[in-house]
Amino acid sequence: MNNKPARLVFHGVIAALLMCGLIGCKKGGRSSALKCGDNCGSYQHTDSLPEQTPPGTIRLAIGGDSRDDRPGVVPWAFKEARRRGAKEFIFLGDLELTPSEDDLFLRKLNDLGGIPFYPAMGNHEVESFGFLRRSDSKSRERVGTFKQKFIKQAVNFAPLEDEVAYATEFEGNVHFIALDNVSRRNEGFGSEQLAWLEQDLKVANAARKTILVGMHKGLANNPVTSHAMDEDGPTAVKDSDAALALFKKYQVAAVFVSHSHMYAAYNQDGIEVRLTGGLGAPLVNGLCACEGGFHHFLLVDVPPGENKTPLPVEVVKFQGTPAKDDQDESKEIE
Repeated sequence: MNNKPARLVFHGVIAALLMCGLIGCKKGGRSSALKCGDNCGSYQHTDSLPEQTPPGTIRLAIGGDSRDDRPGVVPWAFKEARRRGAKEFIFLGDLELTPSEDDLFLRKLNDLGGIPFYPAMGNHEVESFGFLRRSDSKSRERVGTFKQKFIKQAVNFAPLEDEVAYATEFEGNVHFIALDNVSRRNEGFGSEQLAWLEQDLKVANAARKTILVGMHKGLANNPVTSHAMDEDGPTAVKDSDAALALFKKYQVAAVFVSHSHMYAAYNQDGIEVRLTGGLGAPLVNGLCACEGGFHHFLLVDVPPGENKTPLPVEVVKFQGTPAKDDQDESKEIE
């Protein structure tokens, strides 16, 4: 009996596994936060965008989690965003490892060459090393410092003393909202931010804007990772559910999150979500490149006219040597 076809199939499967790295990368263990298991590779959708934007289309660059950025991903991403015609750069939090080093990031903004920079608050902005929180007054001081240093564009801030949430318009038809789910430790967004969010979404939806939302931590109960609002307890999970209901009600086109140092594309109860935490922080332990374990940023093209979904999103991959984490995400800096 000729077993050559069977052997070829077997060898093909082994080769595919080795190319993906699934055999090798699991030896050292995987982050306990990962919920996608052996299925993480199925969340790797990307579109291919033209080198430059078509007429009338606005191109946005989006990414998060740079921290100490040993590979030098941020300078590359900023320059590549310029080369590819991005009009704005949305940053989803964790500029540096600890707030005392945030001035180092200010120098990196020169590489944007004048592209407007729109950051969301990350836990490393409000907590020393991402987990040490002092007093409420110190947290409030860091919120104020973050606004002063990094939000230089004209935006409409939510009337919140202890959080950084705002909304702005990009070239008429794009409405961007930055939310804060890290400044209130283990408390999610808070009722005041959610009330502001609903009012803002209501107005933008009535005006038929394409609504985009950016925030640091992903919504709870997503299919990829619990290193998101899940880890902050029942109050945060309840707020996450409330925010998702508002996103659905007011037809948000896409939500962009980071916090977990990887890439994933998924739909959460009808809302398109992109997890993009690849701007230089150490990549998720045990996650292979074909599963989202690579440094990157996103390019998003928003066509003219009324809200259109899904929007085309290209994952732009960093080709340098990656920084990889050898610890669980819950102990990422210990």
